[in-house]
Amino acid sequence: MTHARVCVRIVSKAIRFVPAVAPNPDRELGEARAAIDRGDSLAALKRLDHARRGYLKRRDSDGLDHVLHMAELVDTADDRARLGRENLAYAVKQNLRQESRRQAQERKEAWADPYPDLQAPTEHTGLVLTRGVKVAVGIGVLAGTAAVVGLVLAGVLVDSGPKTMVTLRLDNNTEHTVTVRACADGYCPSREVGPGDETETKLDADKLVQVFRLDLPGTDKCLPLRVHDAYRLFGKPDTLQATLSQATVCPGPTVLPQPGGSKASLL
Repeated sequence: MTHARVCVRIVSKAIRFVPAVAPNPDRELGEARAAIDRGDSLAALKRLDHARRGYLKRRDSDGLDHVLHMAELVDTADDRARLGRENLAYAVKQNLRQESRRQAQERKEAWADPYPDLQAPTEHTGLVLTRGVKVAVGIGVLAGTAAVVGLVLAGVLVDSGPKTMVTLRLDNNTEHTVTVRACADGYCPSREVGPGDETETKLDADKLVQVFRLDLPGTDKCLPLRVHDAYRLFGKPDTLQATLSQATVCPGPTVLPQPGGSKASLL
């Protein structure tokens, strides 16, 4: 009897690797336009934010500018759409500022802030610590000098009309000492706030958004607070309060501070 050996060759099925493709911001912009035309504000804002992220990755200032102008077309009939559009506009402007600063540095030119209104004079005044925190003498001198300069600038740049001021208290509910700056880009005086400590500052109650920047190892974080909305919503309290743990990667979504009170009332 003759035997034949049969060899069966097992061939594994080829697996095709398809790399992830980044979203096309131009396509997202077109989808946003379609959503605006059909009156879907939330979908439009979502698409616009996707486009923003895409253009930011490409460092495309013109694309970011298109996002900002299209955001103005979004209907804000309800609060979610209104706040969403405010958050988007704020993020785009911060992205444009960052990109313009980068381009100025590459050209070795002086940087001209395209949105100076994002930094009101009150953002350059020093923060007042409400509990004992040891601050280096050099930082104290710098903060004192900056406060004097801030007062001079305030006399020149700020309206002389009466303002309603509100106290904003920041609670460091983290486990680390955090350097806090009362501006978005970090070019302003700072205060170190220890774990469990608080810091206060006075703000104009009509100020829409006050940005605090937290200097942290690695990625800095931002805490944009909707001062005016909170002041109106909570019946014009004397004090508003927020926690440093609410800060997110810059520029970050805006946060609604709460009425000032005991720590138990914090979110």
